[in-house]
Amino acid sequence: MNDEHTMLRDSLVGRLATHDGKTAWNALGDGGVIGLCVPEDLGGLGLLPTEAAPVMEALGELCLPTSFLETSIIATRLLKSARSIEGDKVLHAIANDGARVAVAGLDPELRGDVSARCTDKDWTISGTAKIVLDAHDATSFIVIATHDGTPMMLLLREGQNFEHRNFPTIDGRSAADIIFQKTPAILIAKDATALIANVTDEAIACLAVEAAALMQRLVRDTVDYAKQREQFGQQIASFQVVQHRLVDMNIQARRAGAIARRAMAMLPGSELERARAISAAKVTIAQAGRYIGQQAVQLHGGIGMSAELPIGRYFKRLTVIEGELGSADDHLRRFASTLAV
Repeated sequence: MNDEHTMLRDSLVGRLATHDGKTAWNALGDGGVIGLCVPEDLGGLGLLPTEAAPVMEALGELCLPTSFLETSIIATRLLKSARSIEGDKVLHAIANDGARVAVAGLDPELRGDVSARCTDKDWTISGTAKIVLDAHDATSFIVIATHDGTPMMLLLREGQNFEHRNFPTIDGRSAADIIFQKTPAILIAKDATALIANVTDEAIACLAVEAAALMQRLVRDTVDYAKQREQFGQQIASFQVVQHRLVDMNIQARRAGAIARRAMAMLPGSELERARAISAAKVTIAQAGRYIGQQAVQLHGGIGMSAELPIGRYFKRLTVIEGELGSADDHLRRFASTLAV
């Protein structure tokens, strides 16, 4: 972590501290980071996802789930890696207008039966994409659909109609199951297999950074609370068993932070090295996040899951991250497969 990284993170924390999940997006736009990865010729900063670490740390520190990962990292990287006229229009809107983009089907487990079909050089999409985050607020949609067994990337035309069923997520966001019925779409990439793998790894590295920041905040808040709460006339922080738990929580948070930084550092590396680092990070943050979240809630007592304190909100966000873009078991299998190479 360098001084510029720290300054940007601290600046964003100060800017976002008075916002909630509904207003944080506009605050990120005012901070000039929404177009972080958008090419410079389209109004963005032209940076790599590794430069997004301070933003993800700030969002984790404050537990502000926003569209930043989906729009500024995932959608931007997909469209940037497969440049097209229509895709450039969306990238320009992200950088200059703060437009939000929903991505459907990046995770194969949520892609469902979404398929693409070509008729007279025009493409249509059919099927149901599950748990598409921030679909209600999106102005554009990137859809990963299957054609002859190959994942393709398509972009929905503005104003295109389709059915969607909105519902809230446990971490305070919204999502939707989207039903396509021969919905016209624009083909961006005919074989997006390698592109999807690369962008998914970049997204997981960003999630790891956010999760590590969430854990560090939980540890800090729990230590502070243990110094205030009293039992039997003493601060519970003075009890040896509590001290041991706090130390274990701190160790897990430090592990998560270290492996998140390594995952980010390995993004430019070889495919094998990247796969190992990313899967190791996903497994670590899943295990560490669950442990720290459970301990934080338990040491706070019943108030830990109440709306009075943010502890429960942080734990819920960590729980969502645990299952996002592959479970710990999925990434354990992936990591093991890389050892056989």
